[in-house]
Amino acid sequence: MRSLILSMGEALVDVLPAGEGLWRPVPGGSSYNVALALGRLGAPAAFLGRLSRDEQGERMTRALEKAGVTTDLVSRDERPSPLSLVERGTQARSACYAIHLADTAHAPPDLPPNWRACAAHLHVSSFSALVGDWGRAVAQALDSAVGELTRSFDVNIRPALLPEREATRALVADCIARADIVKASEEDLDWLFPGEAVETIAGRWSTQGRIILVTRGADGASIYVDGAPIHGNGFPVAVVDTVGAGDAFMAAFLARAAETDVLQDFRAASPATLGALLAFANAAAALCCMRAGADAPTRAEVEAFLTSPSREKSD
Repeated sequence: MRSLILSMGEALVDVLPAGEGLWRPVPGGSSYNVALALGRLGAPAAFLGRLSRDEQGERMTRALEKAGVTTDLVSRDERPSPLSLVERGTQARSACYAIHLADTAHAPPDLPPNWRACAAHLHVSSFSALVGDWGRAVAQALDSAVGELTRSFDVNIRPALLPEREATRALVADCIARADIVKASEEDLDWLFPGEAVETIAGRWSTQGRIILVTRGADGASIYVDGAPIHGNGFPVAVVDTVGAGDAFMAAFLARAAETDVLQDFRAASPATLGALLAFANAAAALCCMRAGADAPTRAEVEAFLTSPSREKSD
């Protein structure tokens, strides 16, 4: 039976400020984060990427395995791990990234011909889905999955690693055309289409045969199906940073959709079912925001958060 959720893309070492001029390295990279979060949520998952054999790469491999994520499709590399220096922005909810990829293990994996065996879904994300060797490898993977797997794409714009806006729009459009589910944050859409309403963009994309997820930070998230939105409120929490929150959201949404048999046909799902999916995903993102770095919650933590008497009292 096909059940694996595959997350294909980059793996980076996020280097976080730790106070007093010190920095702390933690596993990161959008696609890696999604794979790790899927494992922590108890979903059958595999990471399709490349990891260095250096100390940080070994640490990232162990983290996946500890979470129950399959690493059979991970390629190993003698070059050092890519780095992402993370600085907190001027607002509590924002973060700035300086990503260093040159001469590192940032390259697509060497996938065997049977890489889709046992898989039900393929997820791709961010700059690794759009540019260079990675972009070409992702496009090929998405095309080869047609008719076998459902497919999702998280836009997750990183301007410093992308071409100018007009060219990036075209790259994003090509990837969207290959996806059944597309996720974007309000910030992503504001960068791609300055001055255009988020609702207009998401509504337009969702009338082209796919569903659109729009994350709105503390305000929650919306899902657009055939132009019609369903909104799920966010949860008020004490934010440490927002690193990895969107990835935790995406993983939680896919995990719960797969277990409720919605992943194969969202149009058959009721508004109540879609609302419950958003609540679960928003809770995972909120919990991630309460911790430094892309530290996704476990299934037990999300369920405890959703059923907490104190949270219910504040609703």
